[in-house]
Amino acid sequence: MVLPVFNVFMSHSHHDAEWVEELARRLEDVHNMKVWLDKWILVPGKSWQQAMAKGLNEAKTCAVCVGKNTPTGWFREEIERALDIQTKNAEFGVIPVLLPEGSPDVMSEFLSLRTWADFRNGQDQEYAMHVLVQGIKGEPIGRWPVTASPSDSEKICRERLRALEEFKRGYGLSEEVVIEFQRKSVAEWYESKKGK
Repeated sequence: MVLPVFNVFMSHSHHDAEWVEELARRLEDVHNMKVWLDKWILVPGKSWQQAMAKGLNEAKTCAVCVGKNTPTGWFREEIERALDIQTKNAEFGVIPVLLPEGSPDVMSEFLSLRTWADFRNGQDQEYAMHVLVQGIKGEPIGRWPVTASPSDSEKICRERLRALEEFKRGYGLSEEVVIEFQRKSVAEWYESKKGK
C-alpha cells in the first residue's frame, strides 16, 4: 500500500476549473492541505491520463466537484476510479462537493449516498469548508459551534491575508515584506475590534 502524497485529489469538469482552482488554493493556503489539481500538476507533453490515475492512487481522498452539468467523459471515469479505489481501501474517502448551480440530481447514485460539502451559495461558507476539510482528514464533522458572524474588519483582514499569499506566490516577495504586511493587517483588525 502506497502512503498518500496528497491529502486530496480534485476531480472536476473543465467547465468548473476556475472555481475549483480557487477552492484548491484555499485548501492549501488556509488549511495546509496538499492538493492534486490537474492545472498545477500535469506536465506539458506527458500523458495526462496516466498522471491523473497516478494522482488518484497517491491521494488520501478524492473531492468530486459537481457543477450544473452531469459528469461525463474523463470526469465520469475519474469518479468511477475513485469509487473503485474506495471499495479496495476503506480509508480512501470520496467526497461529493456541490458547486454553485450544482444539484444532487446530477450525481450518480453512489455519490448521492455520501455526505457532501454544499458550496451552492459560494466559497465563503465556513460550514461547507469545515465539512470538506473534515472529510479530507477522515474525521467526523462534529458539532458546529454557534458563533457571532465575523465583523467586516475581520473579513477584510482575512481577505488581505489570502490575497497576500497569492501575491507572494506570483511575485516572490521577501519574507520581511510579507511579515510586515501581515502584522499591519492584524493590527488594524485588532484596533477596529477594540473600538467596538
